[in-house]
Amino acid sequence: IMKKILLFTLAISLSMSSYSTHLMGGQIVTSYLGTDSLGSHYAVELTAYRDTIGIPMVTSAVFYVSELDTSGNWNSLFSSTVSYDTTSGNLFLPVQSAYGVEVYVYNDTITLPGDGYYSISYEECCRNGAIINMSNPLSESMRLTTYFTSDSLNPNSSASYLSPPVAYLPADTLWSYNPLPFDPDGDSLVWSLVTPLGLTSMVNGYEYLSDSIYSNPSGIFTLDSVTGSLSWSASLVGNFEASFLIEEYRNGAKIGEMRRDMQFIVVPDTLNSMPQIANMQSVPTNSGGYPYVKINPGQNYQLHLIANDADVNDVLDMEAYGAPFDFSVSPASHSVSLTGNGNEIEGIFSWTPDITHISPIPYIVVFRTTDFFFYYDETIQFEVTSEVLSLTNIEGIEISNIYPNPANNKLFIPISLDRSDNVSIEIYNMIGVKISENNMNLGTGNHMIMKDIDLNSGQYIVVIRDKNGTAINTQQLVIVK
Repeated sequence: IMKKILLFTLAISLSMSSYSTHLMGGQIVTSYLGTDSLGSHYAVELTAYRDTIGIPMVTSAVFYVSELDTSGNWNSLFSSTVSYDTTSGNLFLPVQSAYGVEVYVYNDTITLPGDGYYSISYEECCRNGAIINMSNPLSESMRLTTYFTSDSLNPNSSASYLSPPVAYLPADTLWSYNPLPFDPDGDSLVWSLVTPLGLTSMVNGYEYLSDSIYSNPSGIFTLDSVTGSLSWSASLVGNFEASFLIEEYRNGAKIGEMRRDMQFIVVPDTLNSMPQIANMQSVPTNSGGYPYVKINPGQNYQLHLIANDADVNDVLDMEAYGAPFDFSVSPASHSVSLTGNGNEIEGIFSWTPDITHISPIPYIVVFRTTDFFFYYDETIQFEVTSEVLSLTNIEGIEISNIYPNPANNKLFIPISLDRSDNVSIEIYNMIGVKISENNMNLGTGNHMIMKDIDLNSGQYIVVIRDKNGTAINTQQLVIVK
């Protein structure tokens, strides 16, 4: 541990005093544009991040393009130099004593001579000397490489990330972030944490943040293999590097990979609370315990999420990211408004999916709450399915619309079971506090559950769970007195 503390002190000292380094992370995304007699054309976008106390960002980037031959050797084809987009250079808002982070974008268009397996690389010296989980970051270049298959008959763009990076987080606080891996062609993706790349090989002396020195036992640095969500409770203050790899598969064969390097700045903030969504427990979950919603095409679905913050003077916002927002036909929408209860806000996700959106693979949507200092992500999966649902028909339990709605003092809930089961009916207020709960053992057949209610006027969430505690149905209830 003493070695880590000395390394941290030295890294901070070097980065603050020498101004000899600046690179914090980045990514390269390739997008297929079309094919003609000259070859296949691709748009290339490099996003790079620098710390504001480092040397100025270089005004141009060099892309190195190589092709894999039939013998397994990489052959250099050409390089391309491009200036950064003059509209980039945006500054992340600094947190407390932490320095700022700037983002720069470099765009280019390249033409490849034919079908094949290609790589596009960018490399620059040097990485941020303040990075703790590298043995000598000042001597390490940052190399980003994206691999992809070019096939004129089966066009392919690289995978990418739909949510932007987050730079700052507080120490000793459970934190969640989802880069939101995504493939525009619908190819299968596998994501993982890997060692960052240096000039000619992997970075020397790199240590994963899951190491017990960097993570508190209550929140080991973990990447969820199902949703791509990252969770962490950092045990040290400082700068840490992580590299996320997406591997892309089509018909069982790997056709590419891309990575995002990110630097996390952990600050010793004990005064600012983390903003969070308060009523996530009202969202249905699947058998794995993940928030999971099924929707029929043509059926409007609305999800009301309430976010709050213990710091009453903080101003909150909620952003949403995911493929449903980018559809040209029947895209999802997300709006945010104040509830009138202090700084509390309500985010409303609304989607009426089209029949073309039916997919056995759920759409992953990230809801990001912020107080403009810290960010916290919640991840929900949405499956658009053609199976007939009243509202929910999961494992032999079918629930229709509750009524009357709005209600006054009585509520009726139609439930149909293919077999006997234990069912619980829970009512939550809009900040996620459970108001009531009824457990009952129901036999096979149709049931009309009558529930006496004594609630103040307002909006509530009714959640119905099976015997395993899995939320199989959620509906909004309005009480009018």
